[in-house]
Amino acid sequence: MTRLRPTGDWDGTRLAHEGFVFSADDELVERVVPFVLEGFRRDEPVLVVAGERVRGLLAGNLGSDLGRLTVFAAAETWWRGGHGTLQAYDRDLRALRATAPSWRLAAEPTWLAREDGRVWSRYEAVANRCYDAMPYYSLCLHDARRLPAEVLAAVDRSHPLTWGGTAPAPGPAYEDPAGFLRSVQPAWTERPADAVVGTVTAPVQGRRALSAAVPGDRRARLGDVVLAAHELLVNALRVAAFAELATWTEGDTFVVEVSDGGPGLPDETLGYVPPDPATGPRGMWLAWSLADDAAVRSGPAGTAVRLHFRRHPPGALR
Repeated sequence: MTRLRPTGDWDGTRLAHEGFVFSADDELVERVVPFVLEGFRRDEPVLVVAGERVRGLLAGNLGSDLGRLTVFAAAETWWRGGHGTLQAYDRDLRALRATAPSWRLAAEPTWLAREDGRVWSRYEAVANRCYDAMPYYSLCLHDARRLPAEVLAAVDRSHPLTWGGTAPAPGPAYEDPAGFLRSVQPAWTERPADAVVGTVTAPVQGRRALSAAVPGDRRARLGDVVLAAHELLVNALRVAAFAELATWTEGDTFVVEVSDGGPGLPDETLGYVPPDPATGPRGMWLAWSLADDAAVRSGPAGTAVRLHFRRHPPGALR
């Protein structure tokens, strides 16, 4: 029999990111329990954040070892939207980095079963880039009995590792984070004929134009729209003498596009990357966090960013 290697040849110096899809309880137990016990043998902090059923299975199989876990928490209360969840996750990772040379995490993002939680696949993809130097093994648990096929396909595309039966193996469907994001962001179509387009040479011009352009039935979003677009205009005017600001409505969505003729973005994933606390918030992160969705087109001839703001019913959570 081949000896089980829960983390393969991982040496604890950089991120290892595995998407583990299971369709039976015993598959989950056989994968996660050895993963946890290996962490104990290596004196690594082991964190488990999962749904109620998964926690119950692990508790029953770990027995007295359950108390050795550094964290054993319910995933159901962790979802705060994509940006809010990742920001809290980022804070916890930085705290661990300050106290442990390496650690491991078994996490079940239960919110992927929700319509509003499926955006998490984008953050899973970006984690491969922004946490590459973090010394931990992230074992992401996905129950095929609960998740739709399109979510499971995104798991395969956003995780560089999968389970090979006795050891982790390269995921054959894994995609570069920027390419993955381009494929799942809103489709980039031609501006409609009735789009309002103007040239902006200072952010204050853009703020004034947007204050007038936001439709009356979504004035409750005015602050979000103006602040998000302001951040993009500031970025655009750092690399170009002027920016173009366009606005239009698609169904129940108000779209803002900011474009420039600069050299292009160094990294199209920046809107999903948490800002470094030492350097303050980044404009794209703030803009993405205020909008309901975003899309990017960038290259040597310039960058265009579209922010989507939906009309939310009164009292609805974003």
